[in-house]
Amino acid sequence: MIKISQLSAWLIATLIINAFSFEMNFIRFIIPLCLVTSLFWFLLKFRLKYIEYFLFFSISIASLLGLTQTLTGSHAKSTNEFLFGLSFYTTSIAYLIAINRFNFNKILSISNPLLLSTGPIALFFICISHKSFKDRFKYYFPFIIIGIFMFQIVASPLTEFFFLLNKTDLVSTITFSIIFEIFVYMNFCGLSLIIYGLFGIIGYRIPLNFKQPFSSKNIVEFWRGWHISLSMVLKVLFYKPLRARFSLFVALMGVYFASAMWHGITFNFLIWGLFHTLSFWITIKLIKHQNKFLPIMLMPVIIIIGRLIFADSNIDRLFEKLSFRFESMDGFYSLFTGLNHSLLSLIFGILLISAEFIFKDTKVMNKRNYKYLRTPFALFILCIFGVLTASNVGMGYAVYGQR
Repeated sequence: MIKISQLSAWLIATLIINAFSFEMNFIRFIIPLCLVTSLFWFLLKFRLKYIEYFLFFSISIASLLGLTQTLTGSHAKSTNEFLFGLSFYTTSIAYLIAINRFNFNKILSISNPLLLSTGPIALFFICISHKSFKDRFKYYFPFIIIGIFMFQIVASPLTEFFFLLNKTDLVSTITFSIIFEIFVYMNFCGLSLIIYGLFGIIGYRIPLNFKQPFSSKNIVEFWRGWHISLSMVLKVLFYKPLRARFSLFVALMGVYFASAMWHGITFNFLIWGLFHTLSFWITIKLIKHQNKFLPIMLMPVIIIIGRLIFADSNIDRLFEKLSFRFESMDGFYSLFTGLNHSLLSLIFGILLISAEFIFKDTKVMNKRNYKYLRTPFALFILCIFGVLTASNVGMGYAVYGQR
């Protein structure tokens, strides 16, 4: 039986979405709810084997048929209202089926419009209304402040640098990859923190989708802190079953190719999957041989090259970029030409990421839950800089919210 509190959370989330986005409307969230409900009864009646894998790859099928956009990070509106949020709610169902926890009570939480708009995947949706509103607000509101700063002050202005995507020389390519990595992190993490904070205040605990990924010593730790909800789904659906039967390399390949197909059926994502499989496998081997220095040196290189591949679905242009041909320093100098506000946002992004990495071994970083930004002094600084630098520069959109 559907709980009143779940229905209230669903309706509140819908009102929030409608209030802050002109591209979305109430009907878009009625449709997924009906689809999920129908799908639930279909599964209950026929109990189809391996249906969780069909659900997981349904977004891949939609991408292959051209019904949804490929998730490269550039702005793209949902092309079909009936498929809005497809990637998140089908993946949520797939995970819950795999762990034998999918039931009628989960439908409203899975199809909650805030989760469908940009995630995280609904691994759990736990009521914490027994805690006082005052306590919930005190703990969760700082996450909203941090998220707004990341999304609006840092990420949105960085879209002014997106013209670098079309350039293929070494300096421009690396410059864009670094900027785009910062943009995706600040955009996706920022929105995830806002949603995490909103649900906490409403009275529900959901997955914290990012845990300071740059507070890592190698690429293995990095992925444990990046898009955690998807990582957990991949672990349950692919890594564990494959690792039980095959080698580590095969299991990793299965994970990254599944992740690549979830993002979109394009050749660059297949390259992305192979690249990260090799990088992850090599890093594990180095760690087993107690080599701590090389993995930490390789991590930024892997992140930057991986983002380079991720961002460009134009294969000819991508291969030209991967030739790493040096022509000039124009790509770097362009950062200082008429983009003062965007440059300031880039500096903010670099400082936030640098703080995660430089102070990764300190006590305040241990839990990797952004505690270092939730101190009164840090929140005061974010608010001051936020007010002083707020603008309409760039595009504000959910990088993972286009399908």
